[in-house]
Amino acid sequence: MDICCGLTMVARLENVYSEGGVLIQDVPLLVCPTCRRSQISPDILFDYQMYAYYCETDGARSGSLSKAIGEEKILHQLEKYPEDIRIQQKIRVIPEQIDNTLDLMNLADLIGDDRWHQELVDRITHFSRWIHYQND
Repeated sequence: MDICCGLTMVARLENVYSEGGVLIQDVPLLVCPTCRRSQISPDILFDYQMYAYYCETDGARSGSLSKAIGEEKILHQLEKYPEDIRIQQKIRVIPEQIDNTLDLMNLADLIGDDRWHQELVDRITHFSRWIHYQND
């Protein structure tokens, strides 16, 4: 999933340690500028896992994912998830996120999903805290 906190996540190149302790360089991570959650881009997750496995079984301590799968594939991920206003203006929450979350709350009410509604209320609460901190 590439959506978090009401907007698409943004891509960044990072170095990531595999579960086996291999440092994999040039890994496109999707990062949420609002809550800071991150994950390896779903489109290259399998490539990352396979490359990490090969490095681990070969006894390598590090490796470059861009060299293994090609720079074009890496660049495509960066272009697919570009920076947005949250990065450019160094803010964590924008009005569009609040609007999207309120729309989802209405949908949750409409279908009678109380658990989902409460999750969205919690998200709005977090947004208000982040807005308070970014204005300080």
